[in-house]
Amino acid sequence: MLTINVTIEQMRSMVRFSHIKLDDELEELKGACLIDLNIAGVNYIPDGDKLSYATLRLYLRWQENYNGEAERYKLAYEAAKTAMSLASEYKEVPTP
Repeated sequence: MLTINVTIEQMRSMVRFSHIKLDDELEELKGACLIDLNIAGVNYIPDGDKLSYATLRLYLRWQENYNGEAERYKLAYEAAKTAMSLASEYKEVPTP
């Protein structure tokens, strides 16, 4: 299962929320984003990976229609997802 090491506080910051009312929704959206990335061929996200954080931020902002610019964030998310799906570092899970 694909995972990303990001806290709920970090996700709130990504969409500029200061309250906890939508924490459950943010967690669900994170899960949906990871499923979408996995379907696109992303099998691994390294800890602290900046591109994956940016991609999650774009996804959350798209889904939350951040500043009324959902379409802009959707296009940016799709481009980031494509880049991740083509990059070798996201293809194979390293063996311990």
